[in-house]
Amino acid sequence: MKFHHILAAGLASLALLGTPAQAEPRKVTIAVHFDDLDLRDPAQVRALHKRVEAAAKEACAYPDALSFNPVPYDRACKASLVESAEEVIARKRTARLASAS
Repeated sequence: MKFHHILAAGLASLALLGTPAQAEPRKVTIAVHFDDLDLRDPAQVRALHKRVEAAAKEACAYPDALSFNPVPYDRACKASLVESAEEVIARKRTARLASAS
């Protein structure tokens, strides 16, 4: 039986996206696959961190018609997702290293 490993991270609180008049709280989560990575290898852990960064940036993006940047993103949202994911990565990596011993 093959297990699909997914790293899931979410904001502890709701992210407010948009302008205050339009602000609707929404829960932001990401799922990052790492079936192809060996978390015992530091280079592959760095690759996972890059995937998390990209997924968080995309998940926290929202259109802004008033901006020159067509898709700005909420930096606090991204930081929260990355922080949450870092905790999950650390736990999974510790478990993988322990199982390798």
